[in-house]
Amino acid sequence: MIWLDSSFAIEWLLGTDRAAKSPFKTQQACLLPAQYAEILVYFGKKIADISPVVEQLESLDLGVADREELQLAANLYLRGRKLTDKVSLADSILAAVSHKRKEALLSFDSDFKYLGLTEKEGLWTIVA
Repeated sequence: MIWLDSSFAIEWLLGTDRAAKSPFKTQQACLLPAQYAEILVYFGKKIADISPVVEQLESLDLGVADREELQLAANLYLRGRKLTDKVSLADSILAAVSHKRKEALLSFDSDFKYLGLTEKEGLWTIVA
């Protein structure tokens, strides 16, 4: 499974070259509710009818964080906020879920480095 950050998913939905070059395949992808909402907000500001976006998002699994993942997310968030105000709680939850499940996170957002993740070709993993 690959967890998608909204920064990647938006480019995938827009059909950018950068997204096309990624190791992404819809049958192995998952979103968390916060990223799903971020994507809808982005497109809601740009286009009147977001139903085609919703239709494409239906091809992705929607996941939920458990309590242990949320506890890790809180710790990642607090540590990250000591380094920068760019760290979001939504990204912290996504980072914690991908780490706890030992699955990659696909993002074009470099702020994940403040959450202790390292990037290689767009795939982020947490440093143990």
